Amino acid sequence: MPLLTRKLVLASGSPYRAQLLREAGVDFTVLVSDVDESQQPHAEPGAFTRALAVRKAHAVAARIEQGTLVVAADTICAIGGEIIGKPENEADAKRMIARACEAGLQRVITGVCVVDTADMQQWAFSDTSLVDMLPATARQIEKYVASGEPMGKCGALCIESGRSFVRAWRGSYANIMGLPIERLLPLLLKLDV
Repeated sequence: MPLLTRKLVLASGSPYRAQLLREAGVDFTVLVSDVDESQQPHAEPGAFTRALAVRKAHAVAARIEQGTLVVAADTICAIGGEIIGKPENEADAKRMIARACEAGLQRVITGVCVVDTADMQQWAFSDTSLVDMLPATARQIEKYVASGEPMGKCGALCIESGRSFVRAWRGSYANIMGLPIERLLPLLLKLDV
């Protein structure tokens, strides 16, 4: 029996977000938004991720049938107040990883928005996890970037394959993967009426 009785659309092409929802027992379909993810300069990282998740959720909500729940998310890394998105190329990925390892600590922030298309009400929140980084040599970074694994990942680091750069983390591991399921699931269950 499905966990939710209502239809749910995930407004994201992220395989990690889909995996987390599937592992939680949620049935869903995927419809990727076409929202521009360009960074807003001077935006506080949590506010930035929430605003982008809201835009993604509403872009998809406008294209689907009424009564469906839409979940959208956006994940970024931050060092201090600096927002670190996805690398544009290998050189950018190397720079991002070196910067994080040098800083020693980065925040992973995911903004989430749920829109109920029955009445277009929305719920938005952000969740933050801390990742303690280890020092890394240029050779270690080069080898990891050559694997292709960092491309398309915020901060150029996949927590599953980049463990050699990570000393420890605090907070939600699912959030680091891109969807704080521990906070999202109770909200989805509450809305499933």
